[in-house]
Amino acid sequence: MTVTAPPRRPRPSDPVDRRELEALVEALIEEARQRARRRRRIRMAVAACVLLVGAAALAIFERTASSQSSADASSARQGSSGGKVKIVIAGTNDRSDVTDGSLVGKGTFRTTGAIRDGGRALAYRRVRGALITLRFVTIGTKGTITYVVKVDMTLGSSRWSISSGTRAYSGLRGKGKESENPSYTVSTLTGTVTR
Repeated sequence: MTVTAPPRRPRPSDPVDRRELEALVEALIEEARQRARRRRRIRMAVAACVLLVGAAALAIFERTASSQSSADASSARQGSSGGKVKIVIAGTNDRSDVTDGSLVGKGTFRTTGAIRDGGRALAYRRVRGALITLRFVTIGTKGTITYVVKVDMTLGSSRWSISSGTRAYSGLRGKGKESENPSYTVSTLTGTVTR
């Protein structure tokens, strides 16, 4: 029976073979090169991911901004192009004693036709002799429009015009007739608007 002993561990004092040393140095150098390649690949992958995410975010942002400006432009065109219009203003005749041009009441409005909007309405009244001047300020989702209504009690006529507009309604002009329900709680303006 033969027994073989495991190889003896080299001691620090043992002489090192030159070929073994060169092979060991080459192996260490190759391992360092592989690590450096892995680090470069990881860095390039991270940079590519960052660029890809940045490009996607930029594209989404530009598309959102473009569609928003397109929606605003089409909304402005729709809200301020020429044509027939009907404005119904309700609930603004709260105080019958106002004659100095101050606030009469707060209510709501809805427009159809060439302008499509709705929201809050404020009414102001001035009375001078047989002439009543009503100023309706409508605050909608696309902007504000101020309508001035001149009621001539002597002639029995009531005409309106646009005195100003903001945002989508900037530069909007319009005119027409005004009528009221029997209790004076709803004013209806019909006419046309132009840019």
